[in-house]
Amino acid sequence: MKTILAVDDSPANLTIVREVLKEKYKVNVVTSGEQALKFLEKKDPDLILLDVCMPVMDGIETMKHINEMPGPARKVIFLTALTDAALAEQAKELNCVGFVSKPFAPAELISAIVSVIGE
Repeated sequence: MKTILAVDDSPANLTIVREVLKEKYKVNVVTSGEQALKFLEKKDPDLILLDVCMPVMDGIETMKHINEMPGPARKVIFLTALTDAALAEQAKELNCVGFVSKPFAPAELISAIVSVIGE
């Protein structure tokens, strides 16, 4: 079973992600960028779902740190309510593989994931 790391400061969002994906994927959840980086020091998930707007270390900053980590390039889909062109350009520069708008429809989230890592 493929593994996903979901990073979001909202426990409610993490619960939704876990419920939507639990049939097809093993989902690990953390509530901050710092926790995500610690997780990635020990494990290498198939995909990371990363919230953009988080306190202390936002998704952009977290993604910069992820890109600096040793090992293979990690696949990241941003979860965001933001829709500006500057964010899209920045995400592209950081090698983000996709976006899912929040609030998301379960089918939209699953489709984005399947397009990146399969089922």
